[in-house]
Amino acid sequence: MIVAAGLQLVRPVAAVAALLPGEAIRRGEALLRGAHPRMAGLLRRAWFRALCLTLERATLRGICLHFALRKRAMRDHAEASIVAGSSQVVVLGAGLDTLCLELQAAYPPLCCIEIDHPATQHVKLRAAGADGRRIHFIGADLAQRSLGEVLAACPAFRRDAPTLFVAEGLLMYMPLAAVAALFAQMAAAAPDSRVAFTWMEPQADGRPNFSRPSRLVDFWLKLRGEPMLSSMPRAGLARFLRDAGFAMEGAHESVELLGQAQRQALGPEGVPIAGEYICFARAAPQANGRGGHAAILRTPVPLF
Repeated sequence: MIVAAGLQLVRPVAAVAALLPGEAIRRGEALLRGAHPRMAGLLRRAWFRALCLTLERATLRGICLHFALRKRAMRDHAEASIVAGSSQVVVLGAGLDTLCLELQAAYPPLCCIEIDHPATQHVKLRAAGADGRRIHFIGADLAQRSLGEVLAACPAFRRDAPTLFVAEGLLMYMPLAAVAALFAQMAAAAPDSRVAFTWMEPQADGRPNFSRPSRLVDFWLKLRGEPMLSSMPRAGLARFLRDAGFAMEGAHESVELLGQAQRQALGPEGVPIAGEYICFARAAPQANGRGGHAAILRTPVPLF
């Protein structure tokens, strides 16, 4: 809900208007109306939007623009993957994300699968209504069942089909060993696969966080039982991915998606927050069948 609401708060600054994910914002507003009608109503009121933006500036300044650019990067990569041959998309922990809704409308033959906790997905299903009828929703707790087991039980999933996995805003809440296990499970579930994901950069104290952390937000996450548990320096990401069966194709912070003129127009206080990078990788053909990956898959590793 917070990410979906954050997209509604992005200011239509002329300098970055062309980069904003208009379809995600439009569909996200519709999902919010169905899932959290009171919040959707408040977001249409000027005083509430001003209050939210004041809170953003006091805690994680630039987070809303970061959300928007992150969504735009995910959509662009998904479309590039489809053009390159991907015929199915699997979104992990989708929440109120609209990527499958967008892609299904633009590419009707595409097989779209969302895997999420049953309680969260129940809200999404109710809110999506008829728009979600062609998406395959799987309610599953990946702490209890492996990704391969969950996908094998889905009649629509084809192991031999080129597949894009999406793990946006997810990995930082998992222990590092569980992240490695998840990548290995993706490579095993669909050998011809790509993955688009986000992950946190460790800060000076070694902990995963944004470059301008907020003690209030950290406390809130801890109170909710959702502290950030892992991070990965970009310098070490290629090796980590290689060990998990993937080759890195690119990693960027959202601010790097802006041109110099756009950054200057936004000013130092208007740029997106740094600390979470957006990454794309592809399964390495030689990875399948490695003993190390088989050992990871045989070892019970709770993903959350």
